Amino acid sequence: MIDLTEFESRAVPLRALGVVVSQNGTQLARKLWDDACRRNVYSASKSFTSMAVGIAQKEGLLSIDEKLTDAFKDDLPEIVSDNLKAATVRDLLTMSCGHETEINTFDVNEPDWIKNFLSHEFKYKPGTCFMYNTAGTNMLCAALKRRTGENLFEYLTPRLFEPLGMENIECFRLPDGVEMGGAGSRLKTEDMARFILFVSRHGKWEGKQLLNAEWFDMASANQISTISPANNADNPDWRCGYGFQFWRCVPEHVFRADGAFGQYGVVFEDKDTVLILQSSSSNQQEQLTCAWEALLPAITDEETLPESPMAHVLKKRLEKAEITPMLSSRNPWSEKEIEGKKFAFTEEVPGLVDFIGGVWIVAPQGGVTKTLRFEFAPEKANLVFEQDNGEFTAEIGLQSHFTSFTLGGRTYGAVGRWRSDKRFELEVRCAESAGGRRMIFTFEGDALTLETESTMAISGGIADRPYKRYTLKAE
Repeated sequence: MIDLTEFESRAVPLRALGVVVSQNGTQLARKLWDDACRRNVYSASKSFTSMAVGIAQKEGLLSIDEKLTDAFKDDLPEIVSDNLKAATVRDLLTMSCGHETEINTFDVNEPDWIKNFLSHEFKYKPGTCFMYNTAGTNMLCAALKRRTGENLFEYLTPRLFEPLGMENIECFRLPDGVEMGGAGSRLKTEDMARFILFVSRHGKWEGKQLLNAEWFDMASANQISTISPANNADNPDWRCGYGFQFWRCVPEHVFRADGAFGQYGVVFEDKDTVLILQSSSSNQQEQLTCAWEALLPAITDEETLPESPMAHVLKKRLEKAEITPMLSSRNPWSEKEIEGKKFAFTEEVPGLVDFIGGVWIVAPQGGVTKTLRFEFAPEKANLVFEQDNGEFTAEIGLQSHFTSFTLGGRTYGAVGRWRSDKRFELEVRCAESAGGRRMIFTFEGDALTLETESTMAISGGIADRPYKRYTLKAE
C-alpha cells in the first residue's frame, strides 16, 4: 500500500497540473486538472524520439552507428572536421556529438538549421563530452524522416500510439517541416502515463513486444556522465548520467523522461512503479526531491496492492485544488470611456499568440500587432488585437473567474480587474503550456501604456520574454 499523504501535501504547492501513480500496471492515484487538455511536455518529447530511433533500427531503416556524414551528405560544411566525421546517431542520442554550445532551432526564420548544426564547431571527440542539445534531438527527427519518408509522429502512430491507445498527439514543426521531437509534443497526461508504462515494461504491451527489450536496457542505462566541461548543471538529478534521451536520477534504479517546468515520466525500476507529474513550476529539482523523499519511501514491494484509502484522500483533496482567481472589480465609468476606442502601437510588436505566449508556445505564429481595443460585456471583456494578418480576440473574465478562449489552436484562460480608475490588470495563461503573461494597461486620455511580464519566475533554462513597456496612442 502506498501512503500518498506527504507527497500530495508537497506536490500540490509546486503547481502540479496532473498526477498519475501506477504500480504493477494498476493505477493507484489520478488527478488531472483538465482531462481533455493536451499540454506541451517540452523536452519529455525527446523520449518519444528515442523510441522512434529504436523502432527504425529494428526495422533496418536507421542504425545508431550510422555516421552523420552519411545521414546528411548534402548538408555538410565545406571543411568536415575529424570530430564531425566520427559523430554518429548514437552520439546524438546521448547528447555527446561534440558541441560545446547549442544552435537555436526555435528560430522560425531559419530553414537551414541542419546545415547550421553540422557547421557548428564539433569541439570535443564525439561520445566523450555531454552537452544538453535539443537541436541534436531534432537532428534525429530529421534523419528519421530522410530514412523513413515520414515525420516523427507519423512514423510512431501505427507502431506505438495506436497500439497504446494514444490519440490526438501533436508535434510542432521546424521551418523545413521536420517535427520538433526535441521539445514540441502536446499530449494528454493520461497518454503520457500510457507511454511511460510501456517504457517501464521494456516495450511489451498487452502481450505484444512492440520494441525489443534490449533497446530499453540501452535507453535507460547510464550511457554517459553528465558532469562535463560543457554542462554546468548544479542540481543533483541533472548530474546522474544520461541514456538515450532519458535521464538517470539520484535514487538507484530510477530514470525519467524530463521536460521543462516539471513534465516528468519517472520509472522506479525495482518497484514496478511509474509516476507521471505535469506541472507549471520552474523549481524542477524540488519537484523531484519531493518524489524521492515523500513518494519513494512509501512504495512497497508487494506483488499486488490492496486499494489504498489514502489514494481516495488524495483524490478528494486534489479535486478541490484550483488556481486562485484574481479578485475582480468593475469600473463602468472607465469602461465606458475606453469602450471601442482603438489604440495603435508606436513600435512593432509580435502577433498576439507570440505576444501572449512567447517561447512557452515553442512554435512561433508570426504576424505583427497593429492596434488593440476593449469591448466590455456584463461578465467578460473582449480584448481585440488587429494584426497585419487578421483580427484576433482574447476573452477576459471579469467576475473573479478565468474565461477560456482558443487562439492559434491553443486554449487560454484570462481574468482581469480594475486596480484604479486608470489602471486595468490582465492575466493570461496558456492551459497547454507552463507560461502566461501579466499585462497592466494604464490609460491617460488618448494615451495608453502597456507593461507586460511573465507570470513565472525562471531561474535558468528557457528564457521568457522579459519585462516590456509599450506606448500606444488612440487613433
